[in-house]
Amino acid sequence: MIFRQLCTPKGGHLSYLLGDPVTREAVIIDPMPAHVDTLEAFMAERGLNLRYILQTHHEPAHITAATVLKEHSGARIVAHESTADEHIDLRLRHGDVLYFGEESLRVLHTPGLSPCAVTYWWEDRLFTGITLLATGAAPCTNQNDLQTLYHSITHRLLSFPGETLIYPGQESKGRRLTSIEELRRKDNWFNNQRGKRAFLRSCALLLPEKALVEIASINDVNEVVAQKEDVHHYMPGRNIPASL
Repeated sequence: MIFRQLCTPKGGHLSYLLGDPVTREAVIIDPMPAHVDTLEAFMAERGLNLRYILQTHHEPAHITAATVLKEHSGARIVAHESTADEHIDLRLRHGDVLYFGEESLRVLHTPGLSPCAVTYWWEDRLFTGITLLATGAAPCTNQNDLQTLYHSITHRLLSFPGETLIYPGQESKGRRLTSIEELRRKDNWFNNQRGKRAFLRSCALLLPEKALVEIASINDVNEVVAQKEDVHHYMPGRNIPASL
């Protein structure tokens, strides 16, 4: 795999390029305007043909960069089906697979911070956008979405094997990479109700005090996923037929 991670000097926004070394087809995830020239120069140097420009969530700056890349390459702009933007060429659902050359990415719908948020899964890597950063989850400004975010992270992301790498869409405390195991050990979101309440509080930094009191009283045991350190959970097979 040909792989690049780029970070903006201001804001720490992260973009990614993945390329198939055999067919030279490539995809870009969450491009930023500041990265367009670098990405195009790198693709030209490596002889890569851009097939898809992927959005992990709706962000105007990503769309701006994507339209420029599309104009220069003919690539298709891709996002979740709930994204309301006229520039989207291909709309995805949970479980869809995108092929570029001999490589593929599976789509995981991970709403919470945004209804259209998705994570892209390639081999041992998850490209999580802003749903999951290298130091944990980003703050959520909507109380009703906290439960959705918790479910997305614990049921669809933290259930991957511990060695799975997390490549986020934004730098956090100077970090651009983490692993599932590190996040499990750091936040203990799986193991008990106290862990869930701690998670909800940590993500509710921008909510009013009344909301925090309500969150602290949550007692929904069915939402908690029991997790043992030495158990690798089932992951969906990569050979499921795709419609794309």
